[in-house]
Amino acid sequence: MSETYKGPSTMEKSALSVLFDDLKRWLHAHSLAVFSTLAIVVINLAAWLLFALLRVPKNDRISTPLATFFRDPAGPLQSSAPHQPGMLEQFAKLILSLFITAGPLQLIVDSAIVLLILCIAETRLGRQRVIISSLISALGGTVMGLIICYAINEIQIHWSWFARIPMSLNPVTLVIGSLMASSSYSNLLWRRRINLIGYTSLILLVLYTGNPGNYCALAAALIGHLVGRIWHGPITDHALAGRRSSYETRHLLGAISTVLALGPIVTASSKVKAGVFTPLGMFMGPGPHSADQLSACLRANTATSCYVQYGLTRPVSTPTFISMLIPTAVMLVVSWGIYHGRRVAATTSIILNSLTVVLALIYYLVVPLTLGEGLTRAIRHGAIPSLLAIALPPLIFTYFICRYMRYFPVRTKASRLRFGSIIIFLTWLATAAFYLFWISVSPGSFKPKPTLSMALAELPTRYLTNGIASRFRPRFIPRTLTGLILNNSIGFIFWLVVLIVLLSWMRSSVIQHEDERIRANALVETGGESMTFMTTWEGNNYWFSPSGRSAIAYRVLHGIALTTTGPFGDPDEYIADLHAFWHYCSEHSWSPVFYSVHKPQRDELVAHGWTSLEVGSEMIVIPSKWETRGKKWQDIRTAINKAKKSNYHDELSTFNDAPWNVQSQIVAISEQWAELKALPEMKFTLGGLDELRDPRVALLYAIDAEGTVLAVTSWMPTYRDDKVVGWTLDFMRHRTDSPNGIMEFLIARMAERLRDEGQVEFMSLSAAPLAGMNPERDNQGENSPQILQHALQLVADLMEPAYGFSSLFFFKKKFQPTEQPVYICYPDPAQLVQIGLAVLQAYLPDLKASQALDAIKSLRPAKTAKEKNATNQEQAHASELSKSTITKTGSHEPTSNRPNSDEKSSQPTSSEEQ
Repeated sequence: MSETYKGPSTMEKSALSVLFDDLKRWLHAHSLAVFSTLAIVVINLAAWLLFALLRVPKNDRISTPLATFFRDPAGPLQSSAPHQPGMLEQFAKLILSLFITAGPLQLIVDSAIVLLILCIAETRLGRQRVIISSLISALGGTVMGLIICYAINEIQIHWSWFARIPMSLNPVTLVIGSLMASSSYSNLLWRRRINLIGYTSLILLVLYTGNPGNYCALAAALIGHLVGRIWHGPITDHALAGRRSSYETRHLLGAISTVLALGPIVTASSKVKAGVFTPLGMFMGPGPHSADQLSACLRANTATSCYVQYGLTRPVSTPTFISMLIPTAVMLVVSWGIYHGRRVAATTSIILNSLTVVLALIYYLVVPLTLGEGLTRAIRHGAIPSLLAIALPPLIFTYFICRYMRYFPVRTKASRLRFGSIIIFLTWLATAAFYLFWISVSPGSFKPKPTLSMALAELPTRYLTNGIASRFRPRFIPRTLTGLILNNSIGFIFWLVVLIVLLSWMRSSVIQHEDERIRANALVETGGESMTFMTTWEGNNYWFSPSGRSAIAYRVLHGIALTTTGPFGDPDEYIADLHAFWHYCSEHSWSPVFYSVHKPQRDELVAHGWTSLEVGSEMIVIPSKWETRGKKWQDIRTAINKAKKSNYHDELSTFNDAPWNVQSQIVAISEQWAELKALPEMKFTLGGLDELRDPRVALLYAIDAEGTVLAVTSWMPTYRDDKVVGWTLDFMRHRTDSPNGIMEFLIARMAERLRDEGQVEFMSLSAAPLAGMNPERDNQGENSPQILQHALQLVADLMEPAYGFSSLFFFKKKFQPTEQPVYICYPDPAQLVQIGLAVLQAYLPDLKASQALDAIKSLRPAKTAKEKNATNQEQAHASELSKSTITKTGSHEPTSNRPNSDEKSSQPTSSEEQ
């Protein structure tokens, strides 16, 4: 298939010049972001030079005592005393800190964040509004942040030291408002990402550190968000039945897990430790600290909150900070696994977070009893608030991981899991044995000299992080260098091995039985039917013939072995494979069901007593006979002509070979589609983003002169003797604002390409699942199972409002294809209920019961065959005349309500458009 000619201006340029042109365009589109970032760097370098020349003390350069701005508990409001600057001067100094950072490392981090924020905001708001929103939110946020800090100081009397915290802002506070304002000008997906990631990061900084400057940044974000909403006005798509796809949900959970993993590092590296979640950060991270100080505080009959003070005032040494890195790395690996849908990562996260909750309960509710102070006094000194601050975040996160466990389908091989678990257990056993052995032979390394029983009691704390371990009173401490090394190395070695094992689990095969899938992939290229390529997708298990030259893909659901189309590989073995697979399923107590098989295999099974039902019609186009003459081709000709007038064309590629900008747009289009669906993304015989990445899958997309991808289709190859003999349509999605007729244009262009190439036998438009069913065409007559027919029709009606299979079916008929029925065949009519559930779960593995119930409630009474026939004729007539345009949500709106309403074309709502 030949590539579209782009003209000499593009073809004759070198790769370097093209990249340079791209860079120039990017710089022009983000000039404000680049200039502002460079300006911040220059201002900081000049300020540091000036500070050095004037010999300004480092602590007085940009920070301002918080007490300057509000009433000190011991005296009146601060004023301009002779020995210190006045409040207005201090406020001006605080505003200056919006442009100046504390040091080179902070400048690098802040500059990168500022550049990213402004690049996002500038393309959405424009330069003028970015500047206005930044100034309004920064000034307003600073004032509001000071008011919040004042309220905290007034309410928390025992935090009198809070007023003495040195306060400063940073350049991120200056621009964060523009980012949040730009969210109102973003689509649903990006608006959710900006709000969630932005607010989550700011709130966690406030909760983990309590730095007064972070309160100002959070307030600036809120003000910027409000300004953006006022400018934009009502957002019309917030009422859509949006739903996070499993892809997006995993990514969001992974991001939150990463933030929680980095929380202790943030707390330890912050000079201010006054946040609500600071106890959690200190609990999971820094040490050391003796429990004797907590005990002494509890014994004192004061109003001081011992637990709060104990959690907020502990210093963090460099060795302690370094010791946090391995546990943090473990949590980051787990976060990476969650991000990529690894079930073992989700399970590990549940275990680690649950362990944190249990240890917090022990420390705050059990340990006070062992100290002899009583639970009542511990509660009076802040045990419950500190317990909630530590236990609630991991507990809530664990709840959501459990709730969305179905979104983690990637399983690690059981053998690898067993081997890794054995390694972890043996490491614990070896380190524990060595620890006990060394204490037995060299008790003098510790003070007081420990007994074996004391060592056993102390052993569990050696595997806890410093923050947790230091909370419990030690029975003995090291007194020699050897004892110190042994004391600290036990946990380090154990967690290092855990980290290595987790990395091996994450690097393991992402598919169960990967070797079988490799074999199946090879067989697909030797022979198959139009939809055989679907057997290469994830989620399938494989049965191989005794010769190994053919195979069948299937999945077991509700005791049903549901196949993905029929056999593939050596065509001479297909008939024998049907019966051999039947016996294989019987040996495993499964009931085989062949789904989406064609007439030759259906006839063979029916001849041996199986029951069949037509479940759809596959649309076949012969490229060698393709032409668009005549009245019935008017829509197709109009779509092709419109592309020429509107200056957009088609490009043929693969996903991996497409430019990065095209890839990212395809992902955005797909995620936008998923957001607008009330039901989850469909699987089984319907591909998504993951299936596009196979290098054998062809990608045909429409792109305009500005580089905007308007629509995309994917085409699966059909092989015979390692040669492609046909292409089958799978993935089909377009932008919500794409021109009418865009999908007709792409399908027509694919047919033209294949006709001109002259090397393939057919082009399949695939079959709309559960649409175009025609039981009268099944020659079983009265033996045709009405119960299963009604069950599948219920499934079709359930999914029709969201996926528009019927609309898709009539859309494909525009291309005047030849219809070939596809069937479901099964041997046991007594298992109709299980078969219906298996088909539903195969297509909608993530469907919630509440979603199904709502969909069932909305169903209309079943139509009679006569009524359905009349409806089908009306739909076909409507499709011919193109009286209406089918929108993304599956509803019909008049063509006049759509752009370019004079065009006689329509956009399909399809199961494949997912």
